[in-house]
Amino acid sequence: MQKILLVVGSPASGKSTISQAIAARSAKGVHIPVDDLRTMVQGGVVHPGPNWTPELIQQLNLARQTATDMALRYREAGFLVAIDDFWDSFSQLREYAELLNEPNIIPIILKPEISVVLARNHTRIPPSEFREQMDDGIRIIYADLDKQESTLKAQGWLIIDTSNDTIESSVIRIVTLLETSAG
Repeated sequence: MQKILLVVGSPASGKSTISQAIAARSAKGVHIPVDDLRTMVQGGVVHPGPNWTPELIQQLNLARQTATDMALRYREAGFLVAIDDFWDSFSQLREYAELLNEPNIIPIILKPEISVVLARNHTRIPPSEFREQMDDGIRIIYADLDKQESTLKAQGWLIIDTSNDTIESSVIRIVTLLETSAG
C-alpha cells in the first residue's frame, strides 16, 4: 500500500514545491495542493485573514474533505500521494483526523527558521499590505507550532527544519524517511 504524505507548514515554507517534487519522483505519484482546490471556488471565495468567518471555515472544510477523498482514491489506485496545506492554527487541522487514522499516512510539518520563511515570502510578494498580512500570518503559525511542538511530535508529526536545505536535499531527506518508515 502506498503512503499518503500530509505536508503542512506556513506560507513560504516549501510545502508545494517539495510535495510536487516528491510526487514527481514516484513511478506513480500525485500532488494535491489544497490551495488549488480552494481557488476552484469562483463566486464567494473567502481567503484566510484576521477574521475567520463561518464561510471561510466551511470552504476550508470542503477543500480538506475533498483532498482526503482524492488522496484515498489515488492511493487505492497505487499512487503515492502528497497533500500540501497550510498549518491552520484555528482548526489544528482536525479536518484530517479521519485521514490520520488510516494506515501509511505520514504527517509532516515543514518548519524552516522563521527568518528564512519571511525572506522567501518577501521574494514572492512585493511590499504591500497583503505581504504584511502574510508576514503576520506566518508569525502566528510559528507561535502556534512552537507552543505545540512536543504535542505534535507525540501525535506522530515529523517536524523538519529545511532552513539549510536545497529543494533536492529536502526531497531526499523526506524520501529517505518514507523508505525507512513502517507507515
